[in-house]
Amino acid sequence: MTAKHSGAFWEFWRIVGELREEGRAPKLLTIENVTGLLYGDSFTGLCEALASLGYRFGAVVIDAKHFVPQSRPRIFMVAVDETVDFTGLALKTPPVVSSVWHTPKLLDNVKAFDRNLKDLWIWWNLPKPAGTRACLIEMITDPDRHDPGWLPDRDVSRLIDLMNDRHRRKIESARRKTPGPTVLTIYKRIRQGEQRAEVRDDHISGCLRVPGGGSSRQTVVLVQEGKVRARLMNRRELARLMGVPDAFWLPKHYNNAYRAMGDAVVVPAVRWLSDHILTPLAGRIVHASACASAERQTGSYFLNRSLMRMKEWKRNEV
Repeated sequence: MTAKHSGAFWEFWRIVGELREEGRAPKLLTIENVTGLLYGDSFTGLCEALASLGYRFGAVVIDAKHFVPQSRPRIFMVAVDETVDFTGLALKTPPVVSSVWHTPKLLDNVKAFDRNLKDLWIWWNLPKPAGTRACLIEMITDPDRHDPGWLPDRDVSRLIDLMNDRHRRKIESARRKTPGPTVLTIYKRIRQGEQRAEVRDDHISGCLRVPGGGSSRQTVVLVQEGKVRARLMNRRELARLMGVPDAFWLPKHYNNAYRAMGDAVVVPAVRWLSDHILTPLAGRIVHASACASAERQTGSYFLNRSLMRMKEWKRNEV
């Protein structure tokens, strides 16, 4: 891991290393990142760094689309101290083909590990998500005074002009549908040096990102009875796409709210990982610690008893 953006990790690695020298290192670590981590040598570097600290580790790729109508794949590395029992929480044999949580790129990376690193790898056994997620249209709500409003018709026309034929046809297809609202989402991107508006019509929004300019803010398109309306996605919609309940307080400033959501993790996705991997591991760690503490107390009790008996024996000898 040599990229300039990995500086935060190396500080984290240093702190954990110091805690290990003091005998206070955490038994369980979880690290989240974008799936771009799987490209280049950063992923192998991360695993080698964890190995140097005495951890075993494995990763799953969780796409938020399994829980909310947002395409947001993220990699979650779960590392445990080599003394932690993870029986029943991992696959007994490595997966032969990719799965919901183990993507082809993840499998390829692990296959390329040297033998020592591969021996430390854990294939975490995360079950498939149960139930159905909400639809994108259920996320849509009216903007309030702190949110951007609906664009004037002339701006909507300019937005459509930024589309190529393929994306413009998606708008026309929604116009021809039977009465009832259709929700689409748009991101503006630079393609071959020109700004383009790209439409997503699969009932899933694009991945929310931290705003760094107009192109990174997602646009909602509402098509109903042939009319096309468009506006930036509002603060509450952003929160809903992250699995945040409506009771959660949001910053009034739009960019601050967008930044808070774009930098966050999707709540139900993390909850799924927590329920099936992290919480069971934490429970075992706490139980093992309690047992060790009880053993130490028992040993200390009998050590004191033995010392008292030895002193008594010496007095009798005199």
